Amino acid sequence: MKITYKGIGSDLKNILFEEFEKNEKTLFVFENSASFFEIKREFLQNEEIQQKLGIFQNFKMMNSYDFYENVFITDKIVVKEEKQVVLFYNSLDEKLKKRLEVSSYYDIIDIAYNYYNLFAELQEHKIDLENIELENWQKNLFETLKMVDEKVKETCQMKGLILPYMLRNVENISDNFLGKYKKICFVNKVRFSPFEKEIVKNFEEKGIIVENILQLSENDFDTKELKINESFSLPAKEIFDAKDINIEIHEFSSKFGELLGLVRKLEEVEKESKKASKKNGALGENYRIFDAQENAEEAKNDYHLLKQKKISSNLEITMKDTKIYKILNLIYNLLDNMKEINRKDKEKLFLFRVKDFYDAYKSNDLLNIFDLKDSYYIFQNLASKDYKYISREELERINQEDLKKLEKENQKEKFKDIYKKRMAAIGKIINFVEELEKVYEYTTLKEYGDYLEKIYLNNEEKVKQDKNVKDKYFEALSEMVVLEDFSFDNLWDKFFNENISANLLKLFLKYLDKKSIGLNLEETTEEDLENRFSINSFQNISENTKENIIILNLQDSFPKIKMNNFLFSKIQRAKMGLPTSDDKKLIEMFKIYQNILSAKNVYLAYVKDLEKNIDSASVIEELKLKYGIEVIEGEISEAEELYFVKKYFLKDRKEKWDKKEIGEFIQSKLEKDLGKINAEKLSLGYYSFEKMRDFEYGYYLEKLIGEQEVEKIEDELNVKIFGTIIHAFYENVVMKNKADLENKTFEIDRNQLAEILENVINSFEYKVPKEYLEFYKKVSFEEILNSAEKYFEKLIKKLETEKNIQIYFEERIKLSSEKELFENVSINGVTDLHIKTSDKNYLFDYKSGKLRDEKKGYKTDKVYKAMEQLDYYSLMLENDNIEKIIVDTWEGALVSDERTEDKKLTKENIEEVISRYRNSEFYDLGNFKDSKNYFYKEYANICRREDELSDEDE
Repeated sequence: MKITYKGIGSDLKNILFEEFEKNEKTLFVFENSASFFEIKREFLQNEEIQQKLGIFQNFKMMNSYDFYENVFITDKIVVKEEKQVVLFYNSLDEKLKKRLEVSSYYDIIDIAYNYYNLFAELQEHKIDLENIELENWQKNLFETLKMVDEKVKETCQMKGLILPYMLRNVENISDNFLGKYKKICFVNKVRFSPFEKEIVKNFEEKGIIVENILQLSENDFDTKELKINESFSLPAKEIFDAKDINIEIHEFSSKFGELLGLVRKLEEVEKESKKASKKNGALGENYRIFDAQENAEEAKNDYHLLKQKKISSNLEITMKDTKIYKILNLIYNLLDNMKEINRKDKEKLFLFRVKDFYDAYKSNDLLNIFDLKDSYYIFQNLASKDYKYISREELERINQEDLKKLEKENQKEKFKDIYKKRMAAIGKIINFVEELEKVYEYTTLKEYGDYLEKIYLNNEEKVKQDKNVKDKYFEALSEMVVLEDFSFDNLWDKFFNENISANLLKLFLKYLDKKSIGLNLEETTEEDLENRFSINSFQNISENTKENIIILNLQDSFPKIKMNNFLFSKIQRAKMGLPTSDDKKLIEMFKIYQNILSAKNVYLAYVKDLEKNIDSASVIEELKLKYGIEVIEGEISEAEELYFVKKYFLKDRKEKWDKKEIGEFIQSKLEKDLGKINAEKLSLGYYSFEKMRDFEYGYYLEKLIGEQEVEKIEDELNVKIFGTIIHAFYENVVMKNKADLENKTFEIDRNQLAEILENVINSFEYKVPKEYLEFYKKVSFEEILNSAEKYFEKLIKKLETEKNIQIYFEERIKLSSEKELFENVSINGVTDLHIKTSDKNYLFDYKSGKLRDEKKGYKTDKVYKAMEQLDYYSLMLENDNIEKIIVDTWEGALVSDERTEDKKLTKENIEEVISRYRNSEFYDLGNFKDSKNYFYKEYANICRREDELSDEDE
C-alpha cells in the first residue's frame, strides 16, 4: 500500500481535486463522514472542475461505512441493531440463562451488546480466544460468553442468518464491486486493524492499487503497525510561525460568560464583514463554529438563549427529546403499572396508577392528542380524594355519585348544563381508558405497528417538531415490525415476565432511543451555507480547511473518549493489541490540530471553574506552551450582560429602559376590606373556625386561593387512610344494626363484625395497594375486632336505661337560626355519631390516633382538642343536656369529658372570634411562636410577620 504524506495543516480539498482531475477508475474512501459530505458538496458545486471532467466521471467517493456495506456480500439475512438482541435471547437455553442470571428479555440487552462488541473486536483484531490471559474473576464469564457465541452461531447457521462482524471475512469480498475500480484510495485512514490490513493485501493480490492519503508528516505515522504514532503532537514553532495563523484563546468563568463572549466575537465578525462588503462588494469569510462538550442536550439548552435565525445549533440529540417519544413513554408507564384482575362472573378489571395518570395529565401534548383538556378538572378532583388506583368502572361510579350530589345542589336548568359538560368530559377520560385497555391486549408487533402508525399520522401537526422526526420514527417502526419476520417459533414466548403489551411498547422506545435527529451530515453542510452562523458538534468536524473557526468548551478532559472496556482492563487491551482510549484520543487530536493549523483565524474558548476542579484541556496547554500564545481572560462587564439581555430578550420593547431598584419593605398592616367581609355569606365548620381563630390572615389567604391543584402524587400511603378505614367500619356496623341499637336488641356478633370489616377494607382497593391491605388485615384485623367488641359492649350498657333512642351518623347539623350568631353567619359540622334519647344527646367522635400513653394515661392536649370539636358541634343542638364522648378505637374505650368549664369552647368564644374577624381593622397574624400552629408555618413566607410587626413589641 502506497502512503502519501501531505502534512498537518494541508488543504484536503486541493489535494483531492487534483486527484479527481485525473479522472481515473479510483474509489476514494473517507474515514471521516463529515469530510466526505463536505468534499462531495464542494465538488458538485464547483463549476470549473465539473466543466473539465464533463459528464463521464470514472472515480467515485464513499464514506467507510458505505464502502464496507458494498465490499462484503452474502446471500444470508444480515441481523442488525435490536434484532441482534432478539437473536441473542432466542439462542439462550435455560442453562445459559441461569449462568448469566437473566430471566427476561430486558435483563440481557446490555449483556447482548457487550457480547457483540467484544467478539466483533476480537475477530477484527485476530485474537486467539484460547490464548487470552484472564484474571480469575474473568474466566467464568468469558467461558459463558464463548458458550453463548457457539449457540448464536448455531442459530445463525440453522436460520440462514449472519451478524455484521461475521460478514467481515475475506471470503465474502465482492469481486463484482471491486472490478469497477483500478485503485482504492483511503483518505485520512490513520489506523488499520489487523483484519483491514488483511483485506488491503487481498485487494492488492487481486491487482487493485491501494493508496492512503494522510494529512500527516512521515514521522507521525507508524508504517509497520499502520497507525498514527504515539508521539504525534503539534509541529515545531517555526512551521507554525510560517503559516501565519491568528489564534485567540479565551478563558471564561461560566458557560453564560462564554456565550456572551461568542456573541461579542460574532458581532465583531459581522462589522468586519460589512466593511469588506462596502469596500469590495463581497462579504467577509464566514466562521464555522464547533462545540467540544460531550452533552449535546445540555449544549442545545444553552444555545436556546441565542437568536435562532442568526445563530442556530445543529447538535446531535436523540428521539428521546421529541414530543412523540415523551407521549409514548407516558403511555408505556400507564400500561406497565396497570394491574389486571380476573373476577368471577364479571369482565376483567384493569387498575391504573393515578400517579401515572397525573404525569400524563401534566403533558399538554398528550392532552391535545387524546382530547383530554376538558377533563382536567375531573382528574384533579379525583387526585384530591387520595386515590392511588382508578379503573373505568370506578370512574363511572364516581361520576354517577357526583352527578347526584350536583343535582341536589343546583337548580334544574343549571344542572342540565353541568350534566352536559361533565358527561362530555368524563366520556373523554373513559374513551382514553378504553383505548389503553385495548392496547393492553396487544400481543404482536403487527398490532402495535398499526397503532403506532395511526397515533403519529392522525396527530402529525400536534407532534411535528423537526423535519427528521417523522423519518426516524417510521424508520424505527419498520425495523421493529420486521422482527416478527424472524422464523422463530413462539417469538415472544418467555421473552417477558408478564404484560407483553407494555414490553412491546418498551421495545419500540428502545429502537427510538438509538435514533439521532438534527444531525444529517449531508444536510448539515447545506444548512451551514444558508445560516449566517451555525454551531455544530466537534464530534462531526471534518478535516477540510476552514479559514475561520471557533471551537467552544475546550475544558476538562477533552477529548472525552467513550470506550467499551467490558471485561478487559486498559492494560489487558493494550497487551492483546486491542485499541485503547489513548489510541482513539490520538485520532481526535489529529482532527483538532488539522483544523487549527489549516485555518487563518482561530478562536478557542474554555470555561475555568476551580470549585468544580475544571480547567483548560490539554490541547490548550500544548498550544500555550509550544507557541507561546497568551490566554485572554474573558471578563464580561455588567454593561455587556445588560446589553445582551436587552438585545436578545427585549428586542421589541419600545419604552425606555430604566434601571429599577428594589426599595424597602412597606408595612401594610394587612388591612381588611370590612365591607366585603361583612357582605359575604359565611358558613363555618370547626376546622375553618380553628384557622380563623389561630391565624386570621392564613384563613383569608386559603379562602382567596380557593381549591388548589394536587401538585404531586406520592406512592407512599397517607397514614390518615387507616383512620378513615376504622371510621368507615364503625359507621357501617352502626348503619347495619341501627334498628337493633334503637330497640336495644343488638347483640354483638364477631362474625358479622369481621364480615363488615373485610368489606370495608376491600372497598379501599382504589386508595390502598392490595399488598398493603393484605398486610393491614394480618397485622390489625383481630385487634380492630377486639376493640370494636369492647366499644359496643360499653355502648349497649350506656344505652340500656335510655328511652326513645334515635341514631344519626356522619350527619350534617346546622343551627336552627342562622342569624343567631351574626347576619350572614352560620356554623355547621359533622359528628361521627349522634344518639338522641328522650332527655339527652350523645355526641361521639372516633379517634384512631394514639390518645393514650402507657405510663401517663390519656394525653390531655389531644383529648381536650377532640372534646373542643364536640363543643363546637354541641352548639348546634337546642338540647342543653349533652354528653360528649371520645371513642378510642384502638382501645375500644369511651373517654368521657372531665374538663373544667374554663377549658370548654363556648358560644361566646366563637362569637368573639367571628366578631374580631368581621370588625377589626387588620388581619391577625397568629402566634408564630406556637410550635403546634402548623397552619401559620404554611403561609409564613407570605405574611412576613417579622417585617409587618417589626415596630411592635413582641
